Amino acid sequence: MTLINQPDFEKLCQFIYRKTGIQIASSKYSTFGNKIEKMMIKNNLESFREFFHLLRFGDGTQLLQELINSITINETYFYREKYQFDVLVNKVFYELHNLKPAGEPLRVLCAPSSTGEEPYSIALQLLSENNIVHKRDIEIVGIDIDSDVIRRAQNGLFSKRSIQMIPPKILNDYFEKKSEDVYKITPFLTEAVEFKVANVMDKTSMKSLGKFDAIFSRNMLIYFDDASKREVCVTFYEMLNQKGWLFLGHADNINRATSLFTTVKYGDALVYKRG
Repeated sequence: MTLINQPDFEKLCQFIYRKTGIQIASSKYSTFGNKIEKMMIKNNLESFREFFHLLRFGDGTQLLQELINSITINETYFYREKYQFDVLVNKVFYELHNLKPAGEPLRVLCAPSSTGEEPYSIALQLLSENNIVHKRDIEIVGIDIDSDVIRRAQNGLFSKRSIQMIPPKILNDYFEKKSEDVYKITPFLTEAVEFKVANVMDKTSMKSLGKFDAIFSRNMLIYFDDASKREVCVTFYEMLNQKGWLFLGHADNINRATSLFTTVKYGDALVYKRG
């Protein structure tokens, strides 16, 4: 018995888009249909109509989170596009340090943070530079719509593939090998980075995170259409302090989404600056 057919799946994709801004092609039915059916069976839901009604009108918060967790992609590793971390720590942080009043922290947001490799990479880059961290408090916040990956980020456990680009000295200094394929990052770093579940399309919850001096949002906007990109970019703009910076992935393109930012080139890195 099929609990979700192609028209049902397309209806669900539109619902997910309205909630998250994530576009899922109807051709992904064969990829996600079975996952969604298993979720419905697990939650004792006997029809798509019952499932969809609970999502829309019932107390389906936990079910919606489970659905989001099942369709999001969280493929990442430490020091991905490392040149951007170099620019953040060696260029942007020093410019911000000279602009901001003494005593105010520099705040960085990673959205999405996935399983934590990006925010922890920023922390490791700061420790390697070993200068700006002694001059200014730095706060790193990681958010993701997927509650499962947030829990994994907080645990600080990573696979051998995930840590493959980390220099041997840093790996030795800040990671403990737990098994042949599992490494645990040092506890003081899991305590130094704050992780939260948040949806970038929810302006209220995003603004409750406060203001930031830099936002990393890499390889997320490629899943959004122009309207959603524009909406997220406006939210990021409003969350950035004056002279704040937005870092995107090399495949992300906001040229058609917003003209709020000025593009600045640092070597191989294109960075977007709020005026």
